[in-house]
Amino acid sequence: MDIFAAVKNSSDLKKLTADEEGLVRLLQEAELLPPTQQCSKCKRQMKLKVTKRSNACKWICKPTSSCTGWECTVRTDSIFKNSRLSLSQLMEITFEWSRNTTRMVAEAECAAGKTAILKWFKILREISAEYVETHRQQIGGEGLTVEIDESVITKRKYHRGRIADNNQVWLVGGICRETKEIFLELVQKRDAGNLQGIIMNNVAPGTTIVTDGWRAYIGLDGKGYEHEMINHSENFVDPSDPLVHTQTIENLWRWVKPFLRSKGTNRGALIEYIREYQLKRAQPNNFIAILRAIQSVQEFE
Repeated sequence: MDIFAAVKNSSDLKKLTADEEGLVRLLQEAELLPPTQQCSKCKRQMKLKVTKRSNACKWICKPTSSCTGWECTVRTDSIFKNSRLSLSQLMEITFEWSRNTTRMVAEAECAAGKTAILKWFKILREISAEYVETHRQQIGGEGLTVEIDESVITKRKYHRGRIADNNQVWLVGGICRETKEIFLELVQKRDAGNLQGIIMNNVAPGTTIVTDGWRAYIGLDGKGYEHEMINHSENFVDPSDPLVHTQTIENLWRWVKPFLRSKGTNRGALIEYIREYQLKRAQPNNFIAILRAIQSVQEFE
């Protein structure tokens, strides 16, 4: 994976992926392609053979007295198996996705069609969502402070999908001041049951929680948290305690909302876009973040 971490731009990646056989080896070393393959007939380990066809390699099991022989593509059992694009193109599209490149720019950079780009972008979003959900952890803890707030991110057209009052889609989020870890969840109703349930799932007991004065937060101090509230109709920072404020979470919305707007918040994949943001925010190198997510969801034996 280290060699991919050194990629700084599309030119670097194109040089790295120019040799198809070499790319197959790199992807195997990074566990993005299966490093071994078992014959489906005799269960022996197959051999990787270099060919002049697509992918530059294939798995083969030579005929023996106990096996009539079998062969399969080097992409077998990987997320790349059903795509007609070359491995180099798929890696380039993945890199462009990690940089939040638009579909049109990705088409030009990767020499791929609109449909292929959109399909691969969708696969990457789904992988991101699965990875983030699987690796979900509570934020905060003893001695740490988490600011929590809700914000309208879009409206659903035609009353379809998850909706709240006035057909608004709300996002509740939290950010730990000390670690900068976050959680983000769509919420259908901003009542105490929903909001406090989300908080208890995402914030560790013993955390100091800071919220605005919304009534649904009342009672958190009886559920294992120290709860501070700031009345935004009067002040944005408590004049008696400058640590009682929600400015950190307000700043988070300034990043989340433009990201979601750039993706299209009126479309059906909203939760996937949210998870995409979380994946990319958690790592300084977004390309490595998605490669590790791909690695994780495949789990080759």
